[in-house]
Order: sequence, then C-alpha cells, then structure tokens
Amino acid sequence: MSTADRTQIKKKNKTGRTLLIILLILALIIGAYVVNQRRLRRANEAALAQLETVPYTRETLTSTISGAGPIRPRQSATLYWQTSGFVGERDHEVGEEVTEDTILYRLDDSRLSADMLQAQLNLLNAQTSLQNLESDTDIQRVTLQNNLTNAQKTLITLEQNLLALTRRDCTDWRLTNLQTAYDDALENYQNWPTETGWLQVQAARADLDFCDPAVIASETASLNSQIDLQKQNIASWQAELDKIANGPDPEVKAKLELQLKLAEKQLEAQTIKAPFDGTIIALNYNLGDMVSAGSPAAQIADLSELFVDVPISEVDIPQIKAGQEAELVFDAYFDQTFYGKVVEVATVGVNTAGIVNYNVTIQLDSEHDGIRPGMTVGVNILVEEKPNTYTVPAESVVSRNGNYYVYVLRDGIPVEVEVKIGAYSSRKIEVLQADIQDGESILLSPPVSLMDAFAGMGR
Repeated sequence: MSTADRTQIKKKNKTGRTLLIILLILALIIGAYVVNQRRLRRANEAALAQLETVPYTRETLTSTISGAGPIRPRQSATLYWQTSGFVGERDHEVGEEVTEDTILYRLDDSRLSADMLQAQLNLLNAQTSLQNLESDTDIQRVTLQNNLTNAQKTLITLEQNLLALTRRDCTDWRLTNLQTAYDDALENYQNWPTETGWLQVQAARADLDFCDPAVIASETASLNSQIDLQKQNIASWQAELDKIANGPDPEVKAKLELQLKLAEKQLEAQTIKAPFDGTIIALNYNLGDMVSAGSPAAQIADLSELFVDVPISEVDIPQIKAGQEAELVFDAYFDQTFYGKVVEVATVGVNTAGIVNYNVTIQLDSEHDGIRPGMTVGVNILVEEKPNTYTVPAESVVSRNGNYYVYVLRDGIPVEVEVKIGAYSSRKIEVLQADIQDGESILLSPPVSLMDAFAGMGR
C-alpha cells in the first residue's frame, strides 16, 4: 500500500470520528431538550392542576353599575364660637348621643367679653320695660288725658279771641283820630320825657293797634297758627290715647319683645348647643380654654341614616333609577357585604376634565354598625336581572386587541376560546356567543405565561 493510500485512509477515519462526535453531541442536546420539555410540561401540568375552574352553565345574571364614594351622615354640622371668652362648662364627651338644644359648652360668666356684658344689660333693660309696661301705660294714659283737656280749653280760648278780633269795627275817622293821638303823645314825650308821658304813649299805641288793620291781620294770623297747632296736638294725643285705651301700645310692646329676643339671641353666643339630635364627633376645647369668635368648637352628626354619593358616568346614568338595590363593600370590612338603596339621582351633571358624571345618592340599610362617616365604599348598583343566560367569572376573561377570550380545560389542556360578551355584574360577565359546551371547565384567573407555555408546546 502506497503512502498516498495510507494518508487517504487516515483522513477518512478522522472524518468518521468527527462525524460520530457531532452525532453524539446532537443526540445529547436532543435528549436534554426532550427531558427538559417533559420536566417543563410536568411542571406546567402541576401548576395547571392548582388553578381553579368553574363549569360553564346558565344562571340568572344580575347586571350592576359600579362606583365609589365616601360615607356621609344624614346631616352634620360644625359649630363655631360667636364670641370670645373662657370655657366654663363642658358636660359631654365625643361619641355621646345628644338631643337637640343640648348644651355642649358654656362660657364662664365671670369672664365675659364686653359685647356679652352689653347683651346682658340690653336683656335687663328689655325685661324691666316689659314688666313696667302696664303701669307706664297707665301713667301715659293719664298724661295724655290731661294734655287733651288743657289743649281743648286753650283751643276754645284761642277761637274766642279770634272771633273777637274779627268783630272789631273801626271807622276811618276813628283810626285817623287814634293815629293823631299817638303822634301827639309821642311828640310830647320826646319834648318832655317823663314817666307819665311814656305811659300816655303806650296807651295811645294800644288804642291805635286795636283798630290798625296791619296789627289785626298779624294777630289773626298768629291766632290761626296757634289754633292749628292745638288741633294737631289734640289729634296726635287722641290717636295715642286710642292706641292704649285697652292696654299697652302694641307697637311699643312688639318693639320691646324684639329687643328682648335680640338680647337673648346675643347671649346664646355664650353657649354651644346641638342643632339637632345626633352624635358628638368632635369637641375642640376643654374647661378653662380660651376661645375666640369664629373658631370651630364642636362637630355633631346624625348617624341614624348614612348615605354615599357615587359619581356615575353619563353613559350609565340612564340605567339608574330610585329604589334600585345596591351592594356596598368597605376596605375596613372586606369580608362583609352591606346593602343599600338608591334614593336620589341628580338631574344636573358635573363636568370634570371633559367627563360628565351624575351623583347618585344611596342610603345604607339600617344595619350599619361600625360604619363611620368619611369611609370610602365601593358600590355595585343592581340595575337588571337576566335569567337563564350563560355567564363566566369576570376574572376568567382575557382581553386582547379588542377581543375577549377564556381558557377552557379540554383533555387536561387549556384551550383559548373567543367569546362575545354582553351585560356584566361585579363578578360575572354574560356570554352571548362562544364555542363552549355546557359543563366544560373554565379556568379562573389564568396566568398568561402558563397559557402561552401550553400553546408553545403545540397542545
């Protein structure tokens, strides 16, 4: 055998060994892959066995619309101080139930502010005036009667004087003689100023005035003015007397009663009272604390009825009606379900960032021990019941690219099936169309990674 032949044989042997090694490596890789796939399949099957399933069946679906909101009482109030001072009484504690007008606080009477002292003085004055009103009216009645008697006498005298004045009759020659007598008396007095001469001047002037038309006109005007004034006084006093003929003047009494009520209202600022029957939920001051006007003193709430206002989209609001039942779930009581009823649907919506919502008010049923105002509650309003319909749990439905799917367990393998859905509740979704048989098992909360793993195995 030549050297070339031996070399050729060696090359063939070497190539064969290399190919054998490659085949062995490939066999190991394939074996490892198969073993790993079997192990992975067993692990997936074990994980699948741990998943919950429900049978695909018909039932009555209760359709709901959901929302959330804070609990509020039937009514509540924050009470504010209307004056300053120091707390003198506090006879109640937070959590106590009180009735309307129960005094929660009273200021110390010995350290009242100036406005409270003035209110006390106004109260005392109004009370005293009301107490003395009858006796004061008697005195006023006597005074008015005396005024009327005197005024009527004066009026008679004035009218008689006016009548006498109008009856004065002086001829021209007499007026001329009286003027001449006055002028002579005045000239004599000027030439010889004696007391007797002055008396003669005054007498002559009086005689002249008696017939002087200007003086008569002036006296007539004066008398008419006095007569008019007396008539006005008589009419006014008579009207006042008529008002109190059978008792005190109603207007005066009403004014005093109003002053009394005003003083009492001002003095109410010394106390903080419950405005309605309810439960004390806050007291902000203790005995001896200084308070100022406008500061919050206490909070009270009527917890006999509790409500929740839930914003509902304008899309869903047409389905909401007063009287519909509602389920309520609280974070603090996640293992309990409470119930209520729709009592009011707002007619005007609220636009927030372009989204219009309408407030729906739900009243909780009477059994609501432990529920407190301010708690957030999830609400499911029961809007429709659809009997004999296919349903699946909400957590079994998977959404992808606008379509909906569930996983049906067939021969131990999850199979993805597309479904068309309809109405829904908080827990169930109506299935309008699907290639699923009655009784087939639907996977709950199927892990996407696990479902993809089975799909990738081609099974």
